[in-house]
Amino acid sequence: MRRVLKHRVRLPIIVTLKSKAAFRGLLFDHDDQIIALRNVELLTTGAPTPVDGELLVFVADIDTMQIV
Repeated sequence: MRRVLKHRVRLPIIVTLKSKAAFRGLLFDHDDQIIALRNVELLTTGAPTPVDGELLVFVADIDTMQIV
């Protein structure tokens, strides 16, 4: 996964978790276990909700990632 994300740092992505929660933000950093997103919004059925600070997501909890 590191090799795939290496050239996508600082690109906007949508991350959907196995729990079905979805977030949009800039891929800021990553390693084998965690990705870090900045300027994050929680995507809901209504308007997106801003998320304060940096969001750290365990790779094991990710269902899909989409470059947007």
